[in-house]
Amino acid sequence: MLISAGTLPAIDVRLNDLENFAATFIADLPVEHAAIVGQYFNWEVFRKLRQRSSKRPLSTGAYDTRATDLRKIANFLYWMSNHGLDLPSLSQATVDRYFAGHSSQAAVGTFLNWAVRRGLTGPVTVPRRTPAIPSTTVPDDALWSKVDLLIEDDSIPLSSRIIGLLALVFAQRLSDCVRLQLSDITAHDGTIRIAFGTTPLTLPEPIADLLSRHLEELSGHRPFVGDAPEWLFPGATPQHHTSEANVALHLARHRIQIRKAQQARIDQLVQQVPASIVADTLGISINTAIRHAARTNATWGAYPELRATPPQD
Repeated sequence: MLISAGTLPAIDVRLNDLENFAATFIADLPVEHAAIVGQYFNWEVFRKLRQRSSKRPLSTGAYDTRATDLRKIANFLYWMSNHGLDLPSLSQATVDRYFAGHSSQAAVGTFLNWAVRRGLTGPVTVPRRTPAIPSTTVPDDALWSKVDLLIEDDSIPLSSRIIGLLALVFAQRLSDCVRLQLSDITAHDGTIRIAFGTTPLTLPEPIADLLSRHLEELSGHRPFVGDAPEWLFPGATPQHHTSEANVALHLARHRIQIRKAQQARIDQLVQQVPASIVADTLGISINTAIRHAARTNATWGAYPELRATPPQD
């Protein structure tokens, strides 16, 4: 409340919690391990997170991932010590042996790549992971039936319906939807546009109507006096947006699996529109869009050439 009222400066609470966790965790490590892990966390991980935090607060998922990564790196260093090894004596054969016997070690791979760049270990190469076989995508008819459900079912909280529609129609992640602000919305002559990426998108009429209702309800609330962000989907307290977990719970009751649906929607879009345009309008990385295009055998990869090729009779 003191932060919301402007009495105390605003901070990224989860980022602050992660810094405190890391300090305590690293202090409990053996001295030789603590020096390496502390250097890696403070200058490679935390520095980048702090830069990103100025634009977007650290999410709960990102906090959990970074905390787990620290544990995996510490376990790797313990494993080396138990085998009479350290970073300067690390060989490629040892790296291969470790990764062959330990799954889900992307954090250790990132750490080792950093150690190589800093000259803390020899020129070892982190083994490539075998790409996962893509899971079966959500069928088009199943996806659009859920869209119809969210448009028509008034038993679902309005904000969760809108967020679900943004995920299913525009392939947005829940974590991004709940952080939308009023400044991301523009309304003119009955048209509502929303900015996910650099190019705003015009909302189709059913979604625009629901969002208009939501905005009317927001305008009827007494605004909080202070510097609280103007969340499009405000939470129970002024400084916070609505809970991602609550939205997921509302949608799960209707068997809407947002993660699978969102990925399926990207698969659909990259088959209809060039990956670069999908990335630009949806606010996803170009690498993500290209990966979806590759796995779905989308033909838009050659879009400029296709457009320049005269039609065949």
